[in-house]
Amino acid sequence: MVWMQKIIKTSRGRFEVFQKGEGPPMAVTHLYSEFNRTGDYLAEAFTSSYTVFLINLKSCGGTDEAWAPHEYSMLDSAIDLEAVRRL
Repeated sequence: MVWMQKIIKTSRGRFEVFQKGEGPPMAVTHLYSEFNRTGDYLAEAFTSSYTVFLINLKSCGGTDEAWAPHEYSMLDSAIDLEAVRRL
């Protein structure tokens, strides 16, 4: 099974997400590396028990660009992830 790519539109912008697996949801992200369809070695271990979501944060991959330096902060990243989670 390959990682399925999605673009999620939120109030905080568009986020590129890759999904794989079955079970309860689990999110994985990284400040600031880019995920792609090949997935992630660490996250792959969880796909047999969880639906894993690899989330590209601002300015990574197909996610919208950041327009201000504060958008790269841990606080803004947490708010972005919450916006993705709500969908």
